[in-house]
Amino acid sequence: VVTRELLKIAGDGPAERTALAEPGKTVTYAIGDVIEEHIRVVNPKDRNFVAIAVPLAAGVEPLNPALATAPPEAKPSAPPTRKPSYAAFLDDSVTYFFDTLPKGTFDFYFRTRATTEGTFLQPAARAEMMYDGSVTGTSPGARVEVKRGKE
Repeated sequence: VVTRELLKIAGDGPAERTALAEPGKTVTYAIGDVIEEHIRVVNPKDRNFVAIAVPLAAGVEPLNPALATAPPEAKPSAPPTRKPSYAAFLDDSVTYFFDTLPKGTFDFYFRTRATTEGTFLQPAARAEMMYDGSVTGTSPGARVEVKRGKE
């Protein structure tokens, strides 16, 4: 089971939570907004060679906290429940790879920034066994609108 939640970070105030529980939901952000992605994966049994892929809407870019030049807002509110064997922060997705993933519930957090005005599709997040394509789980997708902020 894969679930996805978006949290709009509002400075020192509480984050605005949006669960992507049903397909076709529309979420709206302003250029410059920082969004924290929260992915939860429920794995019913021990597995080997698992990938958790989180594709991003075209109007947002990932913030990689591991970079020396990362801004302070790149640091998510919590680390992953289980450290991945490898993580890839690309322009259009974030993917976590595990050599082994035990039975359990795992949470993953990372941040993105809204950068480009427009309406974009937010593809579904998915967890899958890399060498057995029949074992997979996905979250619903969404529509992301990025608008100009107040000027």
